[in-house]
Amino acid sequence: MKISAAFIALFVALAANGASAQLANIESEKVFELHGSGTTNPQRFFWKVMDILEERAANPIKLTYRGVGSSTGQKDFQADENHFGAGDIPFKEANHTLISTTNGKPFFHIPFQLGAIGIFHSVPDSAGKKVELDACTLAKIFSRTIKYWDHEDIKKLNPTLNIPANQAIKVATRTKGSSSTSLTSQYLDLLAGANSQECPGAWSLKTTDGTKTYGSVIDWPTDVEKVEGSSGMSSYLGKNEWAIGYVDAGHGWEKNLKEVELKNKNGKWVTSKTAEIAKAGTSVDLPDNLASWHGVSLMNAAGDTTFPICTFSYMYIHKNQPDGESARLLEAFATFVLSDEGQGMLEDFGFVKLATDTLTKSRAALASVNWGTSTAWEFETATGLDKDGNAIAGAGGSGPNGLKVFSVKRGAWGDYERGVIKSDLEKLATRVATLEGHHEEPVPWYEDPQNQIDSALALGSLAFILGFIGTVLGGVALTRIKRATGGKYSSNIV
Repeated sequence: MKISAAFIALFVALAANGASAQLANIESEKVFELHGSGTTNPQRFFWKVMDILEERAANPIKLTYRGVGSSTGQKDFQADENHFGAGDIPFKEANHTLISTTNGKPFFHIPFQLGAIGIFHSVPDSAGKKVELDACTLAKIFSRTIKYWDHEDIKKLNPTLNIPANQAIKVATRTKGSSSTSLTSQYLDLLAGANSQECPGAWSLKTTDGTKTYGSVIDWPTDVEKVEGSSGMSSYLGKNEWAIGYVDAGHGWEKNLKEVELKNKNGKWVTSKTAEIAKAGTSVDLPDNLASWHGVSLMNAAGDTTFPICTFSYMYIHKNQPDGESARLLEAFATFVLSDEGQGMLEDFGFVKLATDTLTKSRAALASVNWGTSTAWEFETATGLDKDGNAIAGAGGSGPNGLKVFSVKRGAWGDYERGVIKSDLEKLATRVATLEGHHEEPVPWYEDPQNQIDSALALGSLAFILGFIGTVLGGVALTRIKRATGGKYSSNIV
């Protein structure tokens, strides 16, 4: 039996069309976008989550977060200039009412982590390695009532400090609207303000509008140094001896800043690193998800090991989302942040995961958002199924290789290499610390040449690794450029 050439051609054409249709299910015609802004404190955590999601998605997606401070993030959210906001302070009740009731856009405060604001200093080690300051003394320092480190109040709390006479205190504060400023001033007002039992009136500074004695923008004395962002604060403290300022604890730890020990409610001296931050999160009753959270405060909770300046960090998310892909991408991002994997990452950034009850409440709020009619994203685990053991459907029935699926089986070489580099650097740091321990007293090279050789090898290894890091980061940047040019980014938030 002969088969005509025309029949064969038709069969090939149909097969090709079928293959094209199959491939069309796993190819995206556009880039999906998500943009947020707000507090600088969790920005590195957010960036990491966004990086992971971009690597695990088959779709070309773009997620960004601008660390601009809590107050600016709230303004952006209120003006609909971002898909979501984030902050370390709740919205004021009036603003919550304006957005939810007047503007008809109810929204959730969704806690996603616990953090602390630490008071950090740059007193030289030669003067002493421990500085203890209570709220009354700190209030006087930030108010500029106390201007010198050898003031009697400071010496009384730190009798072993070796402070030069008339050594000036350089005070650094945040510029613009900052949750760090709001929380620090709230702490000082609570314990040293007009209603203080120990030192009433030691703190009397007010917000720039003159209405309150705590807030995100304080009318500071003219002789304080105003810095922008957490990085600006850590940079100032790193470059100026005898200075003092405040910054989120995780950032301070990362930059190896020296932290002031504060007296907690039980009279114990603690730093944010020696205290149990998580305990503050269980000290308050939380309101309904859609209600105003303006009265929620974790400040100065009781307990021997609690830290006095703690806070939730919140995502601000509208209950009714516009129908579109950005809404579903926001759902996926927030779901990952509240997942066991996301919560497990927080410690690497100096934050504390939510207690079980709070996490359950946050997940319930997320589940009650109206996300629109587009297909939700799915998360493929190492088993090839989702976390509940269900098969991955994929958009349009495309399966785990299809669109709108985040898969742990996808990744990026650059991320793997960064993990290797991090491990190598940790080993090298241990090696260098060991070598430094061998040199507590200066030893001439000709007396112990082996140690000199070891040190040279360690420094040479460090130089090689740093050079390799530059090469990898360059490769990652090129990969991102290549990925970005695969689609056209929209010019508007959708």
